[in-house]
Amino acid sequence: MKADEVLIAHHDVLRGLLRQLAETTDGQVADRRRLRDDLLRELEVHTQIEDELFYPAVRDVSPLLSVAHAEHRQIDDQLATVMRTSLDDPEFVTEVRMLESTLRHHTFEEEQRMFPQAHALGEERLEELGRQLQERQDELGRSGAMRLIVRLKRMTLKLV
Repeated sequence: MKADEVLIAHHDVLRGLLRQLAETTDGQVADRRRLRDDLLRELEVHTQIEDELFYPAVRDVSPLLSVAHAEHRQIDDQLATVMRTSLDDPEFVTEVRMLESTLRHHTFEEEQRMFPQAHALGEERLEELGRQLQERQDELGRSGAMRLIVRLKRMTLKLV
């Protein structure tokens, strides 16, 4: 898989988690907790693979890196709001939908603007980068350190 294909597939995972989370009701606290925590973990992994591998690789072919980094901060800010909103609060879904909108804008920018620019790297480089992204994503998904980072982030965001 090419780099853009790996990232689009992961964008689909994130969009799916947000959709499922937005479809929950105030009485589904356990489901909301599980989905919210899954979303936090997947967002952390996604941001890390983009920051470590993809963005440095496209630095010379895409002028959109500063925008992408700013959008990551917006996503983090909105995620913090979701994390601090009680799972049984009627406003929870509103906050999730705001995060969904922010993520939708970010993924649209990447998929429609940045990824086509990345094709200037050539097919072979995109394939290699895709392999690296997938390997790192899998590694982070199994990582005890990533589980600890996510747990600490969850605790920090809820305490703020």
